[in-house]
Amino acid sequence: MFSLRNRRTVRFLVASSLLLGAGAAMADILVVRAVGPSAKSFPPGKRMPDNARIILKAGDQVTVLDGRGTREMRGPGSFTAASASSAPAQLASAANVSGRRARIGAVRGVDTGPLRPPTIWHVDVAKSSNVCVSPPSKVSLWRADAGTAATLTVAGSGAATRRLIWPAGAATLEWPDELPVTDGAEYRLSWAGAAAPTTIRFRTLPQRPAGLEATASMLIAAQCSAQLDLLIDTVRMPG
Repeated sequence: MFSLRNRRTVRFLVASSLLLGAGAAMADILVVRAVGPSAKSFPPGKRMPDNARIILKAGDQVTVLDGRGTREMRGPGSFTAASASSAPAQLASAANVSGRRARIGAVRGVDTGPLRPPTIWHVDVAKSSNVCVSPPSKVSLWRADAGTAATLTVAGSGAATRRLIWPAGAATLEWPDELPVTDGAEYRLSWAGAAAPTTIRFRTLPQRPAGLEATASMLIAAQCSAQLDLLIDTVRMPG
């Protein structure tokens, strides 16, 4: 039989292993984007420890994310994800990552890049993509050019075509209640002056995930690429 001292030792070792395991899990990083010759080795959604050695060739670009934000490694070279940037990021809630006026974590002077949606949950009507929504009863459309009034035509398979009046000065517009927002529902959007119609396919979520990693993982799994790109750029870390 174990003595009391042995039992305490066993409990200590078990507790220590659980804590170490939790620490290792917390130290994982998530690959969110990869291009170049080695891209197949770093598929979006892949998890690695932050001390993993990453060997990149010329032309490789790998972007990783953890609770601090995103950072990018460019080849050629040998890297660890943790060494890509050690500066802390000033992060916004994943529900409110925003565009040009609040490029969280970016080290830039005056950002002259394109306007972006106010949150990742707004539907950018100029981009064809899967769109993750939660709740499906509250979907907001967004446009970059709010200077003039526009008529937005929304056509869906099995649903009547709707023409929505977008007032001048309004960047957002609520999705019409009469058009169903269900998982897999697809709609074609067009308006005067658009280079080409866009197609959006809704992916409904039971709830919005909490935290950067959970949000990125969900966007990757659902292939909501436009929202993932916005998340990556908004929480980019310095360096």
